[in-house]
Amino acid sequence: MGKRVSVQRGHIPVLVGEGKELQRVLVHRQVLQHPYFTGLLELASMEFGHDQKGVLRIPCDVKCFHTIVQLIRSSTRRKKVTISCLLFPKLM
Repeated sequence: MGKRVSVQRGHIPVLVGEGKELQRVLVHRQVLQHPYFTGLLELASMEFGHDQKGVLRIPCDVKCFHTIVQLIRSSTRRKKVTISCLLFPKLM
């Protein structure tokens, strides 16, 4: 059986990256409801389908993922922002 790692309450583990560049990240549950994160979930469903087993995988450049999460956390205004790595994920 795999190694058990405790997760802080209110957080969800996700694997981010493509190919061999995978990073385990803990994401607060409130981040999951943000429209930017919804875009990441749509990428995951297109890549892996809706029946992923185990930890949720998000096929996104790790640096881009951290930028998106930081934008979500720091957003205090309802301002429309275009994130190029979501529009053109294979270019990043």
